[in-house]
Amino acid sequence: MGTLTDRQIKNLVASGDLVINPFDETLVQPATLDLRLHHKVLASPLGENHLGRVIDLRDEINGYQIMPGQMVAVLSFEYMGLPLNISGRFGIRSFFARKGLNAFGGVQLDPGFKGRLTLNLLNVGPEPITIKYKEPVFSVEINRLEETVEKPYDGPYQNQDDFPAEQHNYILNARTTSLAEIPTLRKEVSRLNGLLEEFGERIPDPDDGLELHPHIEELLSRCQDIPKDMRLNSQQMKEKFDC
Repeated sequence: MGTLTDRQIKNLVASGDLVINPFDETLVQPATLDLRLHHKVLASPLGENHLGRVIDLRDEINGYQIMPGQMVAVLSFEYMGLPLNISGRFGIRSFFARKGLNAFGGVQLDPGFKGRLTLNLLNVGPEPITIKYKEPVFSVEINRLEETVEKPYDGPYQNQDDFPAEQHNYILNARTTSLAEIPTLRKEVSRLNGLLEEFGERIPDPDDGLELHPHIEELLSRCQDIPKDMRLNSQQMKEKFDC
């Protein structure tokens, strides 16, 4: 098995053996093929007031921001079809990986696979990461097998044109606290601390304005001058005052 070069990928597409539809020759790299983003994106919740939803990148003029800790599901704009002597592996371009975008999904493309590629992306970086419609995000490695397989791929994702139902439900119906909510919680804790400080400043000091009567101060001062052997302990004081 060997990885195909840029020339081999182009020739395979030109012959019709490898289907990349639509095919943009400028997306072919020295030993990989970039695929672009489909307009449909599934975005996980960002808190109680921002539930999971379907994003249409065609409506996002400046792109969609994946927040730190947020997971989104993406599709490839291109439709692929592999012959029986070709397999593939795919992930995301290093440009996005270096920003902290991690990819999860089935990275193996079996011979005979047909359909769009899909991945779950998780932003584990410190800043939002912007994705845009038809932006090259997928990176695919094409491998030629030593012989043609006996049985082509015929799994549940064959001919997929949209997200599988389980992926759709998993992303959109999440209701537990996610990593994306941690920055929000941090802001709420900071705001609460500020309110507590402000509240503390408004509460009057319970000792404020309380002063000892001059007569009491004089008695306390005189008590300090009494020799220790003449001072009464608590029991003696009880007996003296018949408490």
